[in-house]
Order: sequence, then C-alpha cells, then structure tokens
Amino acid sequence: MSLLREIQNDLATPDAEVTSILRKCKILAARLGSDELARWVAWELDGYPESQPTPDYRHLHGACYANFMNIAWRADNQPVVWDVAPEEVREKARNAFQNVDFREGIAKVTSFVDEGARINRSDLGLLLQGKMYPEMDCVGAWLEIPSSEFKQLISAIKNRILDFVLKIEAENPDAGEAPLNTQPVSREKLYPLVQNTFYGPVGNVAQNSEHFSQTGNMGIQPQDLHRLVTDFTGHLDELNLDERQKERARAQIAALKAELAGEPDPGIVKQAGFTLWNITQGAIGSLLATAAQPTVWHWIHQTLAALSKT
Repeated sequence: MSLLREIQNDLATPDAEVTSILRKCKILAARLGSDELARWVAWELDGYPESQPTPDYRHLHGACYANFMNIAWRADNQPVVWDVAPEEVREKARNAFQNVDFREGIAKVTSFVDEGARINRSDLGLLLQGKMYPEMDCVGAWLEIPSSEFKQLISAIKNRILDFVLKIEAENPDAGEAPLNTQPVSREKLYPLVQNTFYGPVGNVAQNSEHFSQTGNMGIQPQDLHRLVTDFTGHLDELNLDERQKERARAQIAALKAELAGEPDPGIVKQAGFTLWNITQGAIGSLLATAAQPTVWHWIHQTLAALSKT
C-alpha cells in the first residue's frame, strides 16, 4: 500500500492515533522535499514556539472560575461574573481570559480529549480582588477548556492532512514512494498546496521559493497600515519592553512607515509586521486587560495577528 493511501486509511479509522499519522506525514514531507510541511508537522508534534503565530484551529475557548475565602467563609468553583470588571475593559478582559492559543504538542492535546484542561490564571485573580465578593479574597482563578475543544482541534488537523494527501495523490499517485532528493510534485504546485492547507491563505505564497513568480497583496488596507503605524508610535511606551526590544520595535515601525511613502511592497510589509508581532505580542497580551486605552491595543493586537498570518 502506498504511503498516501496508508495515511488516508488511517484518517478514515476513528481510533487511529493522530501522533502516528503526523509521523507518517513527516516521512511524506521528506519524500516530497517540502521543508514547509516538515516544519508544520514538527510544530504539531512538539509544540509551537512563541515566535510562531498559531493556526486558527488552535485558538481554544473555555470558561473561567475562581475560589474566594475569608476567615469565616469559603466559596469555591465560582463562575466568573464579568459584569464586575470595569466597563471600559470588560469585553477585552473576557476575550483575553476565556480564549487561549494552545501551543503544546499533540501528545498534550490528546491527553485532554477525555476531561478537558484547567489552566491557571493568577492574573485574573488580581482583576477579581474586591469585585465579585468584596469581603473575600480571591485565592485562585483558572480557565477550564472543555474536551470538545481538543476533539475539534484534532479533527481540524486530520481534515487538513486528508485534504492535502488527496490533492497530492491527484498530482502524482506515487509521490509518497518517491526517492529522496527528487521532486515528485513540482515546486510550483507543492508550495501553494502546503501553505494554503496548513498555514492558511498568505499574501505572497511564493516568498522564498524558486523557479516561479506569483502576485499577491499585503493583506491590509493602506489606511489601516497608516493607523497601525500611528497608533503604535503613539502608544509604544505603554508596553513593558526593555530598551533593546523597543529599538527593534521602532525599527519595524520605521520600515512600515517608509513603505507608506510610496506603493507598499507586500513582502516588506508582511515581514515587518511579522517581526513586530513576535517582539510585542506577549507584552500586548498582558496589557489588554489593564491598558489605559484598551480599544487601541485590542485593535493593534488583532491587526498585527492578522498581518503576521497573511
């Protein structure tokens, strides 16, 4: 049986382990000569680094709970009532605390399929102090992600793999048996298939590829790019960045500003946005619930995240 058919059969078997399927995809990536597929498989197996935006199917949603106590009373496992948060940060706090980019490898994902996961949120505890139960201390807060979220994550991975191997089989049924250092599917067809299936739509899918060209767009309107540069420049000092990080962030903002002086180059805009996202995403995430102007940072956060994935 060919490797492509073997992967298809595994995907059609309800109890087939996704870890095993991903390892077969690692073999397939080597035979196809696709570094991009190999990279995606490695991230799914071992976990996504902080520098890499996670795919949409790894954006998980749950519900928040907290424990409260004083010298006489205790209230455990209380659902968080978001109305107690200040109105200006309420919706941003709800989104920030109830959603998470799950970066762990597939082994950790599968361990939560039966009972879900519980993620400590001590920062939420600080927000709730003196709010839900004014005469009690918040002694613990956490996010509970139901098992259905992890089941859906695994299903999304399997669906992407199935879509990909079917398309590869249509191009060359023997691609899975190709010797190393050959090109059973042309690079012109393989690279977009990998990018669009596993990484999502991109602005310039031909970036860093050879032997073909392709037009693309930068994934952001010029007016939004101008607003991003203006808002980031005006509010950069609100982020808890060290001087080295600030200088790196300013360099990327300057690159984006320079592109606005003429016809923006999609490749330069994408790279600068991606680098700026890597530098600041952690600081922005921790600031969302407490920022003086949370709407500004929420918009910057969403725009940078979208730009880094184009």
